[in-house]
Amino acid sequence: MRGFGIVSASMSRRFILHIALLLLLGAAVPPAVSAEWVWSPQTGWIGPAGAVKDSPEEQLAFAVAFFDRHEYERAEKEFKKLLRAYKDSREAAEAQYYLGRCQEEQGDYYKAFLAYRKTIQTYPSTKRFDEILEREYQMGNYFLAGKKRKVLGGVALLPARDKAVEIYEAIVEDGPFSEYGELAQYKLGLAHMALKDYEPAVSAFEQLISRYPQSPLVDDARFQIAQASLKGTFAPEYDQSPTDLAIRELEAFVKEYPESELASDAATRLIELKNRRAQHEYQVAQFYERRKQPASAVVYYDTIVQQYAGTPWAGKAADRLAVLQPART
Repeated sequence: MRGFGIVSASMSRRFILHIALLLLLGAAVPPAVSAEWVWSPQTGWIGPAGAVKDSPEEQLAFAVAFFDRHEYERAEKEFKKLLRAYKDSREAAEAQYYLGRCQEEQGDYYKAFLAYRKTIQTYPSTKRFDEILEREYQMGNYFLAGKKRKVLGGVALLPARDKAVEIYEAIVEDGPFSEYGELAQYKLGLAHMALKDYEPAVSAFEQLISRYPQSPLVDDARFQIAQASLKGTFAPEYDQSPTDLAIRELEAFVKEYPESELASDAATRLIELKNRRAQHEYQVAQFYERRKQPASAVVYYDTIVQQYAGTPWAGKAADRLAVLQPART
């Protein structure tokens, strides 16, 4: 049968009368009307898979209605239809944003982040720009706190702090001077610290200090630089440049922020670092003594006495200088 003949005999008289009324009023009848089309006061016409509304405005409203009813999977499908059919419309930015909202509401925060980032990169003039940065920042915080990433409908076995790094980097890149720019820059350093990537952690904190010199996070960043430098130094015989950097940063911190709540911890850490540095110098001096090079040993013992007088190693160095003093002439 042709045309309306494909409508099944079981279809109600009310439905047929409704179609006839639409025709009389000149209203549009959905294409290829068939048993696959369903109408209700709540949703209007729902067509076959892949069908899209006649305008981006209608398609967006249609998709948002599913979102508002918490039917996120169906809403996601409808937003994707809009993006395929009307990708250059004003409504496309909203559809891309709502894809992120659908993923966020379903707890897949990493996929939500990817959808939000795509919104900013594809539609940089979106009215949701600040809101998206805020949502991304909260997701970065989730992952930094050790939240596990969803994988294939399940949950990953390992925390996804590497995703926190990715998210904070995106915020810093996309909105460096936004409300969340400096916060993300600081959290980026903390995320690297959590991953024990101390060199990029120091870099992240240094960038905060240079980009946002008036930020209230500057004193915390200085302290974290010292912490990262310390944790990157594992034994006195290793390269001491990270320890020297930590000492410089802590000394500057204690001098510039004596009233900070971190000042006490910084002072304690500074003593520990200087002890470690003095120990290193003492071990080098001992090495030269064993190699029968007393003049070189004396140089290192002198350094300990002059620069690290408050450490236990200063007394030991002074004792060795008293023994080696004749070798200096």
